[in-house]
Amino acid sequence: MIFISNRSQQFYQLLREATENAAEVAGLLGRLLEEPVHVGNLAPEIKQLESKGDDLTHRLFELIHKTFATPLERTDLATLGVAIDNVVDAMEAAAARVGIYRLSASDKHLRAFAQILRAQATELVAAIDLLAGGKLLEIQDRIRQINTLENHGDDELRLALSELYDRSASDPVLFITMKEIYEMLEQATDEVETVANVLEGVIMKRA
Repeated sequence: MIFISNRSQQFYQLLREATENAAEVAGLLGRLLEEPVHVGNLAPEIKQLESKGDDLTHRLFELIHKTFATPLERTDLATLGVAIDNVVDAMEAAAARVGIYRLSASDKHLRAFAQILRAQATELVAAIDLLAGGKLLEIQDRIRQINTLENHGDDELRLALSELYDRSASDPVLFITMKEIYEMLEQATDEVETVANVLEGVIMKRA
C-alpha cells in the first residue's frame, strides 16, 4: 500500500487537473462568446477538453475504488469529481449551441457571461489548491465569490431575456435560439456553484 500522503497527493492532483481543464474550457468559451465567428476552431478544442474531463473523472473513480484510506470521504470525492465534470459538460453544450445555431455576432450579455464563467473557473482552481493545502477556512472566501458570480449570472439572464423579448418581437427564431444559449450559459454558472456547495459541505464535515 502506498503511504496515504502520496495517495492523497494523487487525489488532489486529479482534482486540480480537472479544475484547470474547466478553466481552460471557460477561457475558450469566453473567446467563442466574444467572437462567435471562430466557432469552427474553438468548438472542436472545447470538445477535446470535455473528453479530457471525462477521462479525469474516470481516473478519479478508479483511484477511489483502489484506495483503502482516502483524504476525503469517498462520496465527497466522487461528488466533487462529478460536479467539476458537469461544469465542463455545461460549457461544452453551450459552445455546441453557438455552432448549431450559426451565431455570427456577440452581444453584451454573451460577453458578460464569458467574464463570469472565466472568473468562476479561476476561483474554482484556487479553491482546490486551498483544499489540497488543508486551508479549509480560506476556501470560504472562494466559495462566497463563486456564489456572488452566480448571482450576477442570474441577473444577467433576466436582463438578457427582457431585452431579447423587446428586440425579437418579429423574429421568433431569434428569440428561441438566443434564449436557449443564454439559459445554457446561466446553467453553467449554476454548475460551478454546485461545486462550491460540495466544497462547503466538505468544510463543514472537517471543521
